Formats: sequence, C-alpha cells, structure tokens
Amino acid sequence: MAHHDDTMITPASAIGAVPTVDTNGGEPMTEKQSALLRHLCFTAGEPFDTNLTRRQARQRIDILSDQIGRT
Repeated sequence: MAHHDDTMITPASAIGAVPTVDTNGGEPMTEKQSALLRHLCFTAGEPFDTNLTRRQARQRIDILSDQIGRT
C-alpha cells in the first residue's frame, strides 16, 4: 500500500516575499532620514526633532516635501 504525504508546500511566490508588516517603524530614524529632514526643516522654517522614529521621520519628510514643493 502506498503512503500519502499530505504536507502543505509553500508556493514559490511566497519565498523571498517582502513582508507587509513595517518592522522598522519603531526604530530611530536613519542617518539619511535625519540629514534630509534637517534640511527640509531648515528650508521650511520648522523645528527639527531628533527623537523621531523611522515611521515618524518618513511621514514628516513627506509632509515637508509637499509643503516646500507648493511654495
């Protein structure tokens, strides 16, 4: 009698897939983010906060970039 193995095989599309969960959002902003944000804050006349997380810095960069682009 043949033995059947019903083990699920992960589809190839899932191998190496980019996670959808933002795992870096709570970490401190990167040096690159810090430099860009410092420049944008100076240009916009806004205060620069050194304690932002990566997620907060990304959001602030987007907001200031839009704000500066409109002036």
